Amino acid sequence: MTFGEVVHYVTQPTGWPEPVRGIASLLSPFHCPDRPSKERLASPSTFSEPLASHEAPAPGSYTATDFLGLIHSTAAGLSALADLPHYGGERSTVPLWSQLLHALANTLSPEILILEDAPFVMPQAQNMASQPSNLIDGHATLLAAHAIFSTPRTHSDRSRTNSRNEEDEDESMYSAGPDSCDGSVDSLDLPLQAHILPGRGRCLSAVVPVLLVADSHNIIPLLCSTLYQRRVWGIHQPVVGLCCSSTGTTATAIFGWLDSDQSQEGRMPTAHLASAADFRLDPSMGVFDFTDTCSSVSLAQFVLGLRSHFQDIKGAISIEAVDSLTPLRWRSDLPDFETQFGGQLDERVASWTHQVHVQTSSSEASSSSTPRTPSPLFDSVVTSHDNMSSTLLSTISEDEQVGGGNYGLPQGTRATSKKGRGRRSKPLSSERSSQGTSSSAQRPPSPYPNSRFAALSDSGLKDEVSISNWLFERHAFTVGRLPVQSEELSNKTGINAMVKNYDQMTAFTWSDKIKTILSEATVDSSVLDIRSELCRTGGSPNRQSSTIDAPSSKDVPSLKDVEFISTRISALLHAVKGARQCDGVAQVHGANEADRRHEWDALLLNFFQPVLGQRDVLLERQLNVTRNLAADDSSFGIRAIEVARDYQGICSAQQQNLPLTPGPETNGSWEQAAEADQQALAFSLDITRRYLNGNFDEVIAKHSSLDPTTGKCDAVLVIPCSGAATTMLQPISSIDKQENLLKFFMLIQGPKPDENDSSTGETSNEIKKTIGRSQMATSDRPLQVPSSSRISDSKKPDFKTLHDPFFCHADDNQVTQRTEAILSKTSGDEPGGKDLLLPVLLAEYKKRDESAISTAMNQMRIYLVSALTFLSELGITDQPVFGLVVNGARGALTMGWKANGRIYVMDRNVRHYDITSPLQALQFVSVLPRLACHGLRLRSLLNKQLAIIDVNRLQSEPWSKFPQHEDEKLAAAKRQIDLKQAVAGDHIKSD
Repeated sequence: MTFGEVVHYVTQPTGWPEPVRGIASLLSPFHCPDRPSKERLASPSTFSEPLASHEAPAPGSYTATDFLGLIHSTAAGLSALADLPHYGGERSTVPLWSQLLHALANTLSPEILILEDAPFVMPQAQNMASQPSNLIDGHATLLAAHAIFSTPRTHSDRSRTNSRNEEDEDESMYSAGPDSCDGSVDSLDLPLQAHILPGRGRCLSAVVPVLLVADSHNIIPLLCSTLYQRRVWGIHQPVVGLCCSSTGTTATAIFGWLDSDQSQEGRMPTAHLASAADFRLDPSMGVFDFTDTCSSVSLAQFVLGLRSHFQDIKGAISIEAVDSLTPLRWRSDLPDFETQFGGQLDERVASWTHQVHVQTSSSEASSSSTPRTPSPLFDSVVTSHDNMSSTLLSTISEDEQVGGGNYGLPQGTRATSKKGRGRRSKPLSSERSSQGTSSSAQRPPSPYPNSRFAALSDSGLKDEVSISNWLFERHAFTVGRLPVQSEELSNKTGINAMVKNYDQMTAFTWSDKIKTILSEATVDSSVLDIRSELCRTGGSPNRQSSTIDAPSSKDVPSLKDVEFISTRISALLHAVKGARQCDGVAQVHGANEADRRHEWDALLLNFFQPVLGQRDVLLERQLNVTRNLAADDSSFGIRAIEVARDYQGICSAQQQNLPLTPGPETNGSWEQAAEADQQALAFSLDITRRYLNGNFDEVIAKHSSLDPTTGKCDAVLVIPCSGAATTMLQPISSIDKQENLLKFFMLIQGPKPDENDSSTGETSNEIKKTIGRSQMATSDRPLQVPSSSRISDSKKPDFKTLHDPFFCHADDNQVTQRTEAILSKTSGDEPGGKDLLLPVLLAEYKKRDESAISTAMNQMRIYLVSALTFLSELGITDQPVFGLVVNGARGALTMGWKANGRIYVMDRNVRHYDITSPLQALQFVSVLPRLACHGLRLRSLLNKQLAIIDVNRLQSEPWSKFPQHEDEKLAAAKRQIDLKQAVAGDHIKSD
């Protein structure tokens, strides 16, 4: 399938076609300092001179040297990733190079709008018959655009009429955000062909991209869509695109333009694309390598040189031009009515209008009227976007792939809809429950995808499927970051030791020593203002309200860790700046699912380095989920009441030991502890009621059949144990048995088969293959399913604060008081052979949406319990694994551990960080070197356990859910066979 594009391959810098020769001249060689050696990439000594100014230069005066720190850290990070094993899938490089492109593009104009992971409307294919019906949206990695907003209505406007003269039409748009709006905004009257972002309904803004960044499978349709959109606006400037591999390190410039005239009426104008014929590294030909600092400097200068291009496009934008030009039907999501209906279009519209009128009249006369029977021909083409969204989005989950890419929400929907809600009239859990209980001999229903399961409402330990039942059936419980007074309870659960461990891991002292080190560090001039803001932050933190005393003779973080952070301070400050810009974008255009994930990923990649230069951060990996222990234990029903009462005792002890001192921190902690105590009491009552009903085993079996088997974790910080898996597999001679053990034993899995498409591992050489045959784009982050099942029962408490780690903070001012220091250590070990990956921290990202917090919390609980179960199979217990629950710019640090056969997830009264604050971002990254040290300790513990691990037991008693689900399917099939045989026997007897 092609879009009718004509490709021009350029062999020398002076050979660019005339329409793009001016913009291509920005590729001319730019002087850069000598390329530093690989060891010195991230060293401050590679800078030509220190930057003494405390004020960032004006955006219009930026040069590539103002971004050298970020350029060097990006090159160092990508070079390190290239040398590491893939561990289940190629490593994404997007978080590192997109941070650099974002920072550069942000200087093009004060009014720039930058969208990341943005869907765009695909253009119509040259042969419409060959275009799949579900090929609607593509996926852009980054769009730097100019946004046009409708005029906000002021109070004085309310007394005027809405009529306007044509000469005032251009004054109905403006280029700033709608901050001055009083809440009433006129719609932007533009045809859909003037928009490149998907959506329907009331239109308040339009976006005209200036710099386009996408992978090789999206860049061609993205360039064509932008060219056609510009033709609708009457803009004749060429289009600038960068093709960047999602798992590689190269960027290739592609320029585009349209034929000046349409050769035939009704035909799309021809799109022309020009790029280098040879894709070997050559900045003068627009082929750049992010790992080469000299090449990256040239790329930076090229992007910075687009300022005048941005202003030219901004100046050419005119709504009046849109109204005066001949319509151009280029969007793939809009049917060509004239072609499909011919001259009968007016008649069909009149007929449809009549049907609506008749139906409306009937509805007014009688409330029991039957719905209108739709016209089959017309309604098969014209579908309400609301209807489409309700049926489509309710079936898409984070763990599922949808062939057709992202389906974007309209502006109005993004502003009002809540993630986790839908239009289904019946809770999804009720539907699945009815499916699973209609007949005991039926084949068990398919397990929930993990993200959809996590979005279910929590009904406690009632018979419905819920996260509380999932945890309880795996002997797992949620607790607060609160010690208990009872020494016996403390020893049994390990709570006091783990609270102390958490406090030590997250401790932070904002001292003059740290300020001095950071203020003297070399930093990009483009973020000097944020560094100044950080260093101006004063005040000594109040003592945290913790009854645990810890030695405080040393600074936390250690000066060694601060020095490590200072060499990468530019990357930290750019992440802060990027997160702040995402806030503005979210307020205007709504936040997408990938909101701020690149900023968080960049922080993890830059500051979690157990071995110097080794970035053991895996992005978007499938995890095995732990099996249902209660389903394997026929005696669990007898002990369940006692287990529930034990949990009630823990919650009660934590609440009773909470010091009651006036203040917001104590108030929030007390409220959460009180709710936890009430919930634990409800658990005891629910379990007792189920036991008395005599259906314990039946309920457990139903839950187990619906439990998710795998889940996709957004980020996993791991410690590789070189050759450990090889050592474990030595007693097994069969290759098939070895592979089977690895598949179901390892926590971290490779990508699913349907995710291994041609876009994985792409290289810049594939651009040449892709030009002229655009392919369907597949989203890297499918939409979270709107959870219609999140329906609260107004007759019972919902315990909402227990699903919100941000409800209260561990410290008044969100700065943690110092405790015992943990020094960073490094090791020279390199991964090799079959490595076993030990989890240190798991991350789950959600956009800035309050309704998404509980879903993220439930997903994190599933990940932590599974990770801790995996470690216990290796003989590692009483050791914490950490979790990062992200909601936009805020991230809460949770923790779990296993002690005496039970798992505890500490996700209440924990510390959380807002990375739009430079101080809080610094606090967060200061934890990462300590997490790396903790990971190295886990590896040391594993090395002691390897010799005594019973591989035969691991084979016969797998800890993961998938083998259990397979056994359940076989048991259900056997029951079906037995039932059929019994029925057949009855027939024989009756005969």
